[in-house]
Amino acid sequence: MPFQAVASQRLFQQVAEQIVGLIRSGELPPGTRLPAERDLSKKLGVSRPVVREAMIALEISGFVEVKTGTGSYVCDGTPRADDVGDAGPSAFELLAARRNIEGEIAAVAAESATPADIERLDEALAWYRREYLKGEDSFEADRAFHLGVAGATGNSVYVRMVELLWGDMRGQIFSRLGELTKNSKKLRTNMADHEAIRDCIVARDGVAARRAMQNHIANVETYFLMDAAEDGQSGQVKRATRGITTP
Repeated sequence: MPFQAVASQRLFQQVAEQIVGLIRSGELPPGTRLPAERDLSKKLGVSRPVVREAMIALEISGFVEVKTGTGSYVCDGTPRADDVGDAGPSAFELLAARRNIEGEIAAVAAESATPADIERLDEALAWYRREYLKGEDSFEADRAFHLGVAGATGNSVYVRMVELLWGDMRGQIFSRLGELTKNSKKLRTNMADHEAIRDCIVARDGVAARRAMQNHIANVETYFLMDAAEDGQSGQVKRATRGITTP
């Protein structure tokens, strides 16, 4: 008997596909503003991060336009894709994994960091500060700091794990969320968080280093949920989304 490939979709992709169905059926015509994320999450029975990522996946595929501060709108014209393709890993799942993994790495680093390791962390901090002051993309400086923390453990496997995690951060979902929420306050918070992690490692306080790293990544999650339009929606949209089912 013939076998068929088993489709494995992330939760945000399932949500996005339901919205695509409403767009194709005409229930959500071009120009329609989609419900606010908080409202959609209640209708679907999923978290706001899932809805936020679904909107980004729909934007990447050309079905909706995400306007910072006002919401998401159904695009005019033909989408760039027939459906929602693989937009990369879930940014919020990636951050959850980083919070646990890098938190433990920071704790280990606090026990084993050498003066040379601290010097590398300071170099990465200085690099990040220069990029921030110039208004440049600070991704590589940010990555260098986190790899420096992993390197301070003296364990090459930890370094490889962080490299893999940060490779996934170049995915479309993560990158677009970064673009939508980039602001000077976020960059200042990142810089202060890095300094706090560095200081805990210098003090050889593993418990504090773990907490500082976890707080840092939690701050990134918070920023990724900012700037969403929460207010108002038309009666047409309410009717159109009434039939959406929970994935």
